[in-house]
Amino acid sequence: MTELSARYPATDFDEVGKQSRRHINGDAFVDDQLAHRNAFNHEWQVFTTNQLWARTWARGIVAPQQLSFLNLGMLAGAGRMEEWEIHFRVALKVTKVPLDQLVEVILHIQMYCGAAIARDCMAIARKVCREEGVDLSVLDARG
Repeated sequence: MTELSARYPATDFDEVGKQSRRHINGDAFVDDQLAHRNAFNHEWQVFTTNQLWARTWARGIVAPQQLSFLNLGMLAGAGRMEEWEIHFRVALKVTKVPLDQLVEVILHIQMYCGAAIARDCMAIARKVCREEGVDLSVLDARG
């Protein structure tokens, strides 16, 4: 047993929350977050896993695609572009929000949050699509 696991036991974490967090964010992201666990942030990690992931994402009342829409809108409204990028990638790759709907979300963000925020969102969306090898020409075929 390592000193980290002895001081900050895995049993503190809700199993459903752990599974949900890993499904949405991926193992590498979660492992990185947990690798830096210490007395300063352990309780924050536990709270995030047990409340955010087990008691929101894992409840199954709101579909994951809808949660992605909510997150993108709220994060844009709060100007949290680093987190917006994470959730755009989740929407694209994990919750599988269709491209045309992601474009629509950015249009709504422009109307409700302003052109500058939507411009940032669009730049992030293009970057993520490029990094993920998404073929945007499929939208051209729709006319």
